[in-house]
Amino acid sequence: MVKLQSHLHVWLRASACIAAVAIGTAAGAQTSAAPSATAAAAPEAEDNLIEVTGTRVVRDGYQAPTPVSVVTVDELQKSATPNIADFVNTLPAVSGSSTPRTTVAQVGAGRQGINAINLRGIGVVRTLTLLNGRRVAGMANDGTVDVGQLPQLLVNRVDVVTGGASASYGSDALSGVVNFVLDTKFTGLKGEVNGGVTTYGDNRTYRVALAWGTGFAGGRGHILLSGEIAREDGIYDPSNRDWTKAGWAFINNSAYTATNGQPRVLLRPGVGLSTSTLGGAIACSATAACSSLRGVAFGPGGSPYNLVFGPVVSDPLMAGGTLADNNVRNGVDNSLLPRQDRRNIFGRISFDVADGWNVYAEGMAAYSEADTRYYYGNFPNNLTVRADNPYMPAAIAARITALGLTSVPFGTLKGDNGASGANAKREYTRFVGGVDGKFDAFGSEWTLNAYFQHGRATLVNTATRATNIPNFNRAIDAVRAPNGSIVCRSTLTDPTNGCVPYNVFGTGVNSQAQINYVIGDPFRSDVYTQNVGSLNLAAEPLEIWAGPVSVAFGVEHRTEKASGFADAITTQSPGNWDTTGGLPTIGSYKVSDAYFETVVPLAKDESWARSLNLNAAVRAVKYEVGTYATWKVGLEYKPVDGIRLRGVVSRDVREANLADRFAGVFQSQASFQDPNRNLANTTARSLASGNPNLEPEIGRTTSAGIVLQPGFLPGFNASVDWYKVDISQAIGSLTIQQIVNLCFAGNQDACSRIVATPGAVNQFDIANTPLNLAKETTQGIDIETSYRFNTADVIPGLEGTMSFRALATRFLKYDVDSGLPNSPIVERDGTVNLPNWRYSFQINWDNGPLSLTGIVRGISGGVINKLFIQCTTGCPTSTADRPTYDNQSVPAAAYIDLSATWRFGPERQYQLFFNVRNLTNKDPAIVAAGPTGFGAWNNNPVSAGQYDTLGRLFLAGFRFKL
Repeated sequence: MVKLQSHLHVWLRASACIAAVAIGTAAGAQTSAAPSATAAAAPEAEDNLIEVTGTRVVRDGYQAPTPVSVVTVDELQKSATPNIADFVNTLPAVSGSSTPRTTVAQVGAGRQGINAINLRGIGVVRTLTLLNGRRVAGMANDGTVDVGQLPQLLVNRVDVVTGGASASYGSDALSGVVNFVLDTKFTGLKGEVNGGVTTYGDNRTYRVALAWGTGFAGGRGHILLSGEIAREDGIYDPSNRDWTKAGWAFINNSAYTATNGQPRVLLRPGVGLSTSTLGGAIACSATAACSSLRGVAFGPGGSPYNLVFGPVVSDPLMAGGTLADNNVRNGVDNSLLPRQDRRNIFGRISFDVADGWNVYAEGMAAYSEADTRYYYGNFPNNLTVRADNPYMPAAIAARITALGLTSVPFGTLKGDNGASGANAKREYTRFVGGVDGKFDAFGSEWTLNAYFQHGRATLVNTATRATNIPNFNRAIDAVRAPNGSIVCRSTLTDPTNGCVPYNVFGTGVNSQAQINYVIGDPFRSDVYTQNVGSLNLAAEPLEIWAGPVSVAFGVEHRTEKASGFADAITTQSPGNWDTTGGLPTIGSYKVSDAYFETVVPLAKDESWARSLNLNAAVRAVKYEVGTYATWKVGLEYKPVDGIRLRGVVSRDVREANLADRFAGVFQSQASFQDPNRNLANTTARSLASGNPNLEPEIGRTTSAGIVLQPGFLPGFNASVDWYKVDISQAIGSLTIQQIVNLCFAGNQDACSRIVATPGAVNQFDIANTPLNLAKETTQGIDIETSYRFNTADVIPGLEGTMSFRALATRFLKYDVDSGLPNSPIVERDGTVNLPNWRYSFQINWDNGPLSLTGIVRGISGGVINKLFIQCTTGCPTSTADRPTYDNQSVPAAAYIDLSATWRFGPERQYQLFFNVRNLTNKDPAIVAAGPTGFGAWNNNPVSAGQYDTLGRLFLAGFRFKL
């Protein structure tokens, strides 16, 4: 047996060495690949484990009953990413996070540029972010924390607790906790300068960071300061990437009938508008009285020409034809990534006022700005122009009159105005004062931690170059005045209304004064404040047969408040703009809670158990709508050395946040298939807002797993954990299509949310507020393994340490049941937004001066939506809930990242590093939008949350520590 174990030990070490060489060889051999993030590095061996977050009663990551992953500072430094959030998002248990790429067009919500972590795809608002174990005030109205604004140079490690943790840490920890642990005792001076660029020469980045720490008063006190400045130029023009040029989108099949067996929806390249161009087009349908004018478009200087229609036409879209006339996805005004500027400063001072007693104060100030371009206005076919408009070419006006008409439908992308965009400026301050102490009571030593936190975030959220719809509607209705000048029709009856006529026929036809009259920069300004007071006590107050019993208990009180204002035109009505910064979030609430947690050793060094420990916690949470109990019960059982079994059952709770309850109305462009018109493409404006009547969410988490740390293989650790999360009263919003379908089925509440858009043709405004839906259920498996050994044991003479770490998450199920009549259960697992598999594998070799790291990370393939039916012939009848698609598959993707670090100097205190992310420059999978209008012709066909959209990224820099 000993011989077998020895062979196994050598075989595993040799395999790791071979794998490292294979990764390097494969990476060097490939010529085109993809992007993404890095994996986690190897943790310390068992004899040097780091204590991590898992519970208020502190345990190490492999010993905690709740699964915990630890990301060390070495792993963070080896990542080929401009900020810490990008690396954490590569962990397989993290899926669907909010990032600058995924929020590039979220102007109304005001979350563009935010980096917020989403554990297990359950939602960023259900993940609690901590800094040194303390709650961090939110930086947006939904309470999410932009982790890119934390003091990255001082982060020593990141603890990721994947499991319900409300009983230990309070509301919002429904899916887990991400704790950023700072090195609060750092002494000396350290800094970093880095810069990066993509292989296309865009998104140039730089970051400069400096940290300093020193003791004073004979070591009783400590001062810590850090500051960072970072910039990413963003990508306004994605057209140098081949995958953006083809114009892939979903489009309704114009040849479809309910009985011909063809799919209702087609995936096609070259999809653009059939009823609009940058210079405008007459949008008559093929069966209208003006059908002979269908496709008359207007180019530079207003010259008319005829659009060439493609083989598939489903107004307002077509596939093929003159895509160049209306493709706004390839120009300089369709951001893949926002321009970002970030600055932050952090300071901390602490002092030992007595033996075992330390008081501290820390402050943080941060500023960020994110800017994007993405929107050409939702007027594809819903305007009307009159034949007496003097800007209309005379020949076209004559043809309209000859048909006995006075007006025709019209579509335009307002090419003279340029693209609208989103600009978000955030300022953030956080102050914490607290005390950590130890004292004796009841025969035991107790620790006390108490703190007060005040956080304040301000947001100025602006929609740049938005269209003022009342002004636009007046301006495009131009006529000849009695004196022969061109004026707005409204000016004839109201000469002082200030209307400036606007020419919708062509490009390069409007002066700056004409453009300025119809555009503006609507904004809202919000202020979010959070106050938290917390007191925690912990001790081992008694000893029983198996060892000391550990307890922790405490209280916390928290208040949340939002206030703000918007520009005058938005305040009058957000619908006055085609895109807006929305109305402010105004409201407040408070939360009070108390908890108790214990770890009880039930057995130790018995014949049947090396150890058996019970971990239990209970918390009472008082919201304004009532008091709720949360709890957890966990067991960790070590039958023999090297094997540990663990399991947890918990009840968790999350209160509706400021955005859920009090968000002001903000609009976004949408579209749907209208069941009243044979599923015709129909444009809409989604008017979203908060719902003050929401109840808290209730979660039930169950997890069970095994941890292996065999004594015959030192340095090897592995864990496998199964989990299941059930959420009742889940807070969520219906899609626009779901609201329409419910109305069609007779739901009068849904119908009351739908009204015709004033002044538009075949367009609707649809109010949408979050609801307490019936249930969300998810389950999966988390796998983690690591191994570390000396390379000289395998290859004599090759000094150094070899380590590898592999992580994977298998999403087995994720069902969302709205509980509403005639609404099917939505299965998220195996779809593009939640692949069944996420994984990363990292190998590192380090001999002191040189460190080399290779990472392979990826996701499995899937489908767009599991409710969709994929077929090419013999298809069943398509319905709104179960539409038929000819192709909705999305492929798997794997990415390779490499990094190298060279340490030099007398104490190797200097480092040069070079990282490559997405080594093979792999293009993202085509994840098409559509088939109903806005997204299909205006959005890039990608899923930025799962696939890399930037391409190969280089990052190089210099670090020092003195």
